Parts: sequence; structure tokens; C-alpha cells
Amino acid sequence: AIMEIFRYIEDNYKDGSLNEAACLLHYDFYWLSHEIKNRTGETYTEHLQKKRLSQASFLLRNTTLSVEEIALAVGYENKSYFHRLFTEKYKYTPKKYRDSYKSKL
Repeated sequence: AIMEIFRYIEDNYKDGSLNEAACLLHYDFYWLSHEIKNRTGETYTEHLQKKRLSQASFLLRNTTLSVEEIALAVGYENKSYFHRLFTEKYKYTPKKYRDSYKSKL
């Protein structure tokens, strides 16, 4: 079950939901939620955010897309929310993260 949910997140990180995953994988929503937390120590949402932010950091390092385009590409409609989450995780704003990476090349 846990590998299936990771595969689902990998394929649907932009707009996937736990409810949709439970339906597609034929699991009870509450059981699946509990199972994810038990096995990973993270909620579905925490794991999904980790994937989204990881993808955003990859795009910041490897593309010229704007920060706003990247936020949308990884599933964040609210740019300020994306900024806050990204800065919490990486200790840099998305722009400073990109700039610091470019200075190392």
C-alpha cells in the first residue's frame, strides 16, 4: 500500500488528493491516512508538500521559469504560501535559493 501511495504522489503531486488516491487504490480513506502516518511519520499532506518543494528546488536550479510559474507547476496557486513553505524548508526565498545555486556553478 505504501509504495502505491508514493507512486501516486510521484505521478500526481501537482493536484493529487488523499481522497482520490484512496479511491483509485481501493483503500478506505481513514485507513490509508493512518497507514501513511504510521509507516512514514508524516501525514499525506506533509509528504506531498515535501515532493512539491523538492520539485520546485529542482526547477529553480535547472530552468529559467519564474518563481510564480514554478509555484503553479508544482501545485501552489497561492504564491505567498509557496514562498513561506519554501523558505521554511530551504532557509532561503526561492529567488535567493536560485541565485545561491547559480553562484556555485
